[in-house]
Amino acid sequence: MLLLAGSLLLLAFAVFKTMQRGFPGKPTAMQDSIAVVTFRTHAGWGYAVNVGAHAYIYQDFIPAIPGRYPFLSKEDAERVGKRVAEKLRKQQVPAISRQELLEMGITH
Repeated sequence: MLLLAGSLLLLAFAVFKTMQRGFPGKPTAMQDSIAVVTFRTHAGWGYAVNVGAHAYIYQDFIPAIPGRYPFLSKEDAERVGKRVAEKLRKQQVPAISRQELLEMGITH
């Protein structure tokens, strides 16, 4: 009887951990509710990455370069914002490197 109870407890724990992590290929609620919104700034463009109804990242200048330069176009801001959102969906650090900016053709 004790062995059966232990087995059931172990099975319940395994099911709980699987549900907590999510199933491979199935997005979590956070991953499903990530959206990129571009906006005008006083000198160019920026983007926000929203999770649900809240701004999770607000970026009004190009990241990874010295200074505070706005994006030159809405498309540039959107492209970088989408890369950041993609990283969030993959549960990666949402940082952008200078190399990534170069690969995307982002300049100031």
